[in-house]
Amino acid sequence: MIVLRRHAIPVLLLAAIAAAWLFPLLSHPSTILPGANGGDNGTFVWNLWWMRYVLHHRAQSFFFTPFLFHPFGADLTLHTHTALPALVAALAGPSSLVASQNLLILLHVFLNFACSYALAYRATRQALPSLAGAVVFGTSCFVSAHLLGHFNLIAAWTLPLVCLLVDAARERESALRAVVAGLALAATAYVDYYLFVFAAGILCVGWIARSFRVSMRRQALSGQSRYLLAGCLALIAIDLLIIGVILVWPGDRIELGSVRMSVRSINNPITAGWLLLIAAIVVATSPRVEQRTRPTASWASVRIPVIVVGTTATLLTPLLFHAARMWIEGRYVSQTYFWRSAPAGVDLVTFILGSPYHALWGELSRRVYDALDVDAIERCGWMPISAIVLAVIAVFTRPGDPVVRQWTIVGAAFMTWALGPWLTVLGRQTPLILPATLVRFLPVVANARIPGRAMVVVYLALAMLAAMGMARLISEPSRRRLAWSLVILLALESIPARPPFGTPDMPSQYAALKARDGSGAVCELPLGLRDGFGETGSFDSSVLLHQTMHERPIVGGFVARLPPSVARAYQAMPVIRTFLRLSAGGKLSGEAPLLGPGEAASALAAEGIRFIVLDTRRASPDLVQFVQSGIALSRIGEEDGRIFYEVSTVGIAQFRPAQGINAAPLSRSVHRSRPAAF
Repeated sequence: MIVLRRHAIPVLLLAAIAAAWLFPLLSHPSTILPGANGGDNGTFVWNLWWMRYVLHHRAQSFFFTPFLFHPFGADLTLHTHTALPALVAALAGPSSLVASQNLLILLHVFLNFACSYALAYRATRQALPSLAGAVVFGTSCFVSAHLLGHFNLIAAWTLPLVCLLVDAARERESALRAVVAGLALAATAYVDYYLFVFAAGILCVGWIARSFRVSMRRQALSGQSRYLLAGCLALIAIDLLIIGVILVWPGDRIELGSVRMSVRSINNPITAGWLLLIAAIVVATSPRVEQRTRPTASWASVRIPVIVVGTTATLLTPLLFHAARMWIEGRYVSQTYFWRSAPAGVDLVTFILGSPYHALWGELSRRVYDALDVDAIERCGWMPISAIVLAVIAVFTRPGDPVVRQWTIVGAAFMTWALGPWLTVLGRQTPLILPATLVRFLPVVANARIPGRAMVVVYLALAMLAAMGMARLISEPSRRRLAWSLVILLALESIPARPPFGTPDMPSQYAALKARDGSGAVCELPLGLRDGFGETGSFDSSVLLHQTMHERPIVGGFVARLPPSVARAYQAMPVIRTFLRLSAGGKLSGEAPLLGPGEAASALAAEGIRFIVLDTRRASPDLVQFVQSGIALSRIGEEDGRIFYEVSTVGIAQFRPAQGINAAPLSRSVHRSRPAAF
């Protein structure tokens, strides 16, 4: 009871902040969603529907669905499936999918505050500093940005929760608490892949910070080190000379006999000079660096991480099994990296541009971001000035505190990651390569391909340090005025703007499709195949919302990682190939049809495609013409600019593929799974 009374007011205050921030979700829970219409928000509503479908029918694996990319199906192992929140909503949420999703969003936002408050309180044992830390983390730009549609990433509360439980298990050396911590870490993987990688990274960096102590000592350079340093400096001088020659050279190449060298840019010489400078710094400082390790830990201490890892691995068996099967079957998809083409990290200029999601000046900041061509969602690193001041106070006034040291190292490590493989300034990639370029070579971690998302850990580290800095100020009566001034400034800097809200596009005609007898898939036009790496055709995420109404398989769709074999198989299918080409803006002119209207309808029906929905507002004139004159269809309805057709089944037995590219056989490597009739 004492604990409840102590924390009741802070928790209620944090709940009030979350409710005020997202109040429209409380007043209209079933009719609106955060983010723009047609964005990624529909994906997460689909996740809830698919989980409910799996539970109600008890005949499907959640991690494979035959309802996307008909007739092949889609593996969801690498997808942003949000399996755990979807399960919670399916078991305990309201009947409305949209309302369930909105309640999950509200719960995520509140838990961001509550879990970071609990973690900060564990370090400070004071309510006000813990509240400050919770506000820093809960209202961070990371959370505000991903309220626009990436509902998986706003569940950032998993990070402080895992840290809290692991710290409790290590402090008490309790096996039971370690099992609970492993359960939380595994649960994070069923919420979001990025958050799981970040949580594991925090634990690894934290273990290193506790196990090793690095300090500087006075020691002269050895003879070998001096030679290496002189060599680096000489190469830097030569590199500067090369840069000067390139700048003044009149042409774009230098020819020395048969050797031709391109001199169109100084980017590569600058990169080389930057690497040489880093090497020189390492050579100059390494002899002075003293590394100390703590005494060998007892088995009682070592068993805690062993139990955490073992519990996590056991609970991740379903995901690991599906991932292994994808690898064996050649369907595992990862990003292909090139020298300079990896996703950019946080733009350095955003640290001074102000929050683009602030209630008072956010719109002005967004205009500046747009003018500089800086992505305010994935490349924003702005942090409250008051929080930075408090963090600096913690670092300099509590240098011997192991918690301060740990979070300082964690924040620095993840800031290095968040800056990306190349330093980006004013929306432009500079030639300065950064340590995060090595991430692409780390298994598992490499799939967390957007470096700017590592800022969520930076915000957590900042929140912890800010809380400890405020606790230090409050403990000294002479500095309490400064503490309250920073509290007021932090409150002003942390007022979040409400995200835009949209009404889901869910015409009633889709419910009529569900009511029609018999099975059969739906093909919405324009047609698109989309994953996290790109798009073929033209994909509208509203088709995922529509599927939750008609509950039929759809042609195309979206998954985070789509095997290339599926796209190739679609290109080999009669009619579908034409749909994709016309959806991408292709033309009909000059191309003789390979199939007549009856044959085209028979080709669709042979693949189990029964309904065509043509969105005349998005479709090109050529696509409209092809659908209305090139395929034998029966018009069954119209609503909101969409025309609903049923495919004629006449002549299926007589259909023979025409000779040509549309008649190419389907790839045998694609797993085809037909859903049962419903």
